[in-house]
Amino acid sequence: MGTVKGAGFTLGLVAGLDPHSTGLLAVCLAAYAYALWRGLRGDKRFRLYGPVVLVRCERCVSLISLFARARIPLLGVVAIASWAAAMAAGMAMLIRSAVISVSLPPELAPHPAMLIGLPVVNPLIPLWYGLAGLVVAVIVHELAHGVALRANQLPVKSAGALLLALPLGAFVEPGDELKAARPAVQLKVFSAGPFANLLVAALALLILSQALSCVQPVGRGVGIVNIVPGSPAEKAGIKPGDLIVAVDGVEVRDLQHFLSLMSSRRAGEEVVLELQGGRRVMIKLADKYMFTGRPEDRGRGFIGVGLVDVAALKAAIAPLANPLRDPLSAVMGLLAAPLTLPLAALPYLELFYTQPLGGWRAVYALIWVAWMNAAVGLTNALPIVPFDGGNSLRVALDALLRGLPEDRRRRAVEAVTAVLTAATIGLILAPVVVPRLRLLVPGPG
Repeated sequence: MGTVKGAGFTLGLVAGLDPHSTGLLAVCLAAYAYALWRGLRGDKRFRLYGPVVLVRCERCVSLISLFARARIPLLGVVAIASWAAAMAAGMAMLIRSAVISVSLPPELAPHPAMLIGLPVVNPLIPLWYGLAGLVVAVIVHELAHGVALRANQLPVKSAGALLLALPLGAFVEPGDELKAARPAVQLKVFSAGPFANLLVAALALLILSQALSCVQPVGRGVGIVNIVPGSPAEKAGIKPGDLIVAVDGVEVRDLQHFLSLMSSRRAGEEVVLELQGGRRVMIKLADKYMFTGRPEDRGRGFIGVGLVDVAALKAAIAPLANPLRDPLSAVMGLLAAPLTLPLAALPYLELFYTQPLGGWRAVYALIWVAWMNAAVGLTNALPIVPFDGGNSLRVALDALLRGLPEDRRRRAVEAVTAVLTAATIGLILAPVVVPRLRLLVPGPG
């Protein structure tokens, strides 16, 4: 027992995790090791596919059948309509992104890892919040497929979980009867997963809006988010989380005002900063050139703090705090979360704003549950085979062209789905590839 704990703690230190995350990682690794051991011993419930363990769960099939008893009229039709709308919206966003990529400088092009919405692979997605959101999204997605199968009197062969050191998600295996089902039934089954993901994302977003709508700044001024080592600010004992409310007795209105107050200050001058709570600190300004090495900074006064405009922070989360006012902005803001919220607003809100309902951890969890469900739902709705969207489109096209001879209809459906799959993948890759193509084209002269 002590050895396992020690190994987990060492692993946590290597991975840079906090003690709570280290403990959770140790539990996940222990569960994976147990599943791997059972699979190697030939237990049919634990099937190995290389390092991936597929854990079959008979009770999961029974649970799916139980959920399927709750019949909701027209839900399947709503799911099909939501798939069509999500596919159209997703394609519109991809086309818009591809158009923007044409004029995007190569140095601003995203890294290929940014296209993959997986924690660990995408460095902007936090490990545990991202993993929790992903697991919820995959379970919701597969559970919806299973419920749709049983609600339409189709069997579920098996269900369970996928493990690769950490939980990867869930799976539902349909019977062969799905291929022979009516087109409307197939569409209901395929569209159920994306619909459920988008529904959960919307619910999480609404709960998130209630939590964020009540947060307020703890004070006025500009917030300090980091301190430059060896700077006058560090020597004066200023800490991240402090608020500068006045400079030499002049009240600071916002970040721009603070910068204007400091713009003419020279190295060696003394300034008095008033912090939130009435504390006053006298600082002798350093030479900014000594910290940046840039000739244009020589002689300029330098405090050594990273600042954020506290009042402007709430504007960054306004679409999420009130999604019903502008639903499109709320969805776009949510999908941009890996590029904006974790790196910009939320950590600073935690420093300079009051606690939301449920605390900041609940807010982080809701953001990533909403983001992962929206990402999984929209991605699966795209016309890419073998995603749900591609399968749905193939079924819909086959039904629309049923007047054609079977061989001709099959070739037409395969051609259209192949073209749309290739085009959609091209649109997804465009922001990464197109700007970098300019590097291959020699400039004039």
